[in-house]
Amino acid sequence: MLDIPPQRYDKPENLSTFWCAVFVNELYRCGLRHVVISPGSRSTPLTLAFAAHPFITSHVVVDERSAGFIALGIGMKSSSPAALVCTSGTAVANYLPAVVEAHMSGIPMLVLSADRPPSMRNIGANQAIRQAGIFGNYAGFEHDAGEPMNSDSDFRRLEILASQAWNLSTSLPGVAHINFPFRKPLEPDASFRESLPCYYEAALQLRMQSVTHRPAQTWTPPAEVLYQLSQAIRPVIIAGPLPHHGVLSELLVELEKTGTPVLREAAAGKSTVPSRINGFNSFLKSGKLRQELEPDLIIRLGAAPVGKGLELYLTTHKHIPVVCFEMGNAWADPYQNGGMRVSIPAGNYTLHLSKLPYFKNDAWMSKWQSVSTAWLSRRTKGLKGGLLLRDGDVYGAVLKNTTAPSIFMISNSFAARDADLFGMPELAAHDIFMNRGASGIDGITSTAAGLAIASDLPVTLITGDLAFLHDTTALLSVSRLAPGKKLRIIVINNAGGSIFRMLPVYELSEWFTRFFETPQSADLPALARAFGINTHEVNTLEELNEALRTNTDIQVIVCNTDAELSMNQREMLWKELN
Repeated sequence: MLDIPPQRYDKPENLSTFWCAVFVNELYRCGLRHVVISPGSRSTPLTLAFAAHPFITSHVVVDERSAGFIALGIGMKSSSPAALVCTSGTAVANYLPAVVEAHMSGIPMLVLSADRPPSMRNIGANQAIRQAGIFGNYAGFEHDAGEPMNSDSDFRRLEILASQAWNLSTSLPGVAHINFPFRKPLEPDASFRESLPCYYEAALQLRMQSVTHRPAQTWTPPAEVLYQLSQAIRPVIIAGPLPHHGVLSELLVELEKTGTPVLREAAAGKSTVPSRINGFNSFLKSGKLRQELEPDLIIRLGAAPVGKGLELYLTTHKHIPVVCFEMGNAWADPYQNGGMRVSIPAGNYTLHLSKLPYFKNDAWMSKWQSVSTAWLSRRTKGLKGGLLLRDGDVYGAVLKNTTAPSIFMISNSFAARDADLFGMPELAAHDIFMNRGASGIDGITSTAAGLAIASDLPVTLITGDLAFLHDTTALLSVSRLAPGKKLRIIVINNAGGSIFRMLPVYELSEWFTRFFETPQSADLPALARAFGINTHEVNTLEELNEALRTNTDIQVIVCNTDAELSMNQREMLWKELN
């Protein structure tokens, strides 16, 4: 393990950095490939240890809140955690929104925070806050690494700690937080720093001492669940937000083959099966259709769906038996339907199915498909463009100008709902990602940047103007994406939070406009150009199509849409089908 001569790291200025190098190398052997570093002084040992590693890619992000969401995007796409490094004080507190989303969505993430030594805590020392346990229950694992110690047993414990953090983050999955206290001096001497790559190269030839290899295990649905499925005559599958990796996603793919109507929200990801039903969150607002489409079994997967149509459908049919497949200890039942809950263990599992029942009920499937077809016909008419650009027009144009396979990141608020309303079924041909764990509008652009970092596919982000402004510092990272990375940011600029027009609080008044819709008049194209990003501002469908045909790796397209006409467009699609 200790390939650098002891006298080299015996020196106080070198010990902290070597302490971190041992930890970093063990993370690499566990599988770490990306680290997102925010500059700071107290974190110097961590930063230099990562920077010297020849096989870990370092991404430097000034804003810790943005950094957290970039790491989230990397973990979301790769299913492996990225590490976050920050200095002491409020820097680590800025990770909280991303940590909450990672916890709620089951995305692996490692937070490595530098800290003042214990001797400087609780005595008013500058930049010293209570960092241990700062994320509360949102960190599945947290530990204080202690001050660097020059002993074999302490180095061994550090290797074990790296392995613990990695394995618990990936098996939960969720967030592991390790706090690293350092005292000065923080900077190693130049010759020691230059020797670190050689240390890493040599150390990688040794046996992997602390990595826990868990062979893949199989998971099979319980027999009583398979029996309940086999008894259904009019079953329906409802899929809310799902992780893109693991047993739950595999199970949904298999269930979609059983001839059952599938009500799959955009956040459930890619799907092109014929049994997929479109427009359900619109036409299920009809009480008449909800009764006509009454099932005898509801099969639910993943987090609770968020669309109004499905909310009304589940509430109307509370008396219908439910089989709900969930990950780990999740409990996603805000509509209180109850039923049979099946917990799928997190971790390294694969799905094993000997047999799933096939539901041969052509009349039941035909009833759903005929309603879906009628709704799609209405939507096609509703998407015929006019002189002014509407929110729904943007989805139609973007999808016509995007070739699969590609990745879509969809913002929250109206964008998440409009993805189902205007984007399906075309959007379902692509990999779809959303931050639906906590459903915030913070960090959306940063998450898209993380997806682009972790993938070789082109990424398109569809976001609103307020979410775009909320994550402005992400544009610095976007402008610095590696050559060959493709990220297109579509900003639907309807000048404020028009989603509040859906709520009972809505009325045309000064107080509603000021406190809820919060109109903004920021020059969004100028903002994007200030970061050196190729930017287009469009006001018509023709201008949008022209901008989408521009061959640029990194691009922002600001679509100025009419909020009133956009609401009229939605309301036309929400009307009951005749």
